[in-house]
Amino acid sequence: MELFTRENIGNYTSDPDAKNDHKYCKEMQEIRKELRKLDQETKRDGGVIDWNYMLNDMM
Repeated sequence: MELFTRENIGNYTSDPDAKNDHKYCKEMQEIRKELRKLDQETKRDGGVIDWNYMLNDMM
């Protein structure tokens, strides 16, 4: 399961709310859950994930 793909990041950033995960297939739900976990851990530590950088420069 590859987390950091353009499709997965775009999907998560367009709708990061966990309450909407039921709209997606089981695999995408797991991916969204992992991305959300990383995002929340980073925010808890005072950081910010630069999703735009990940979408445009890393891929």
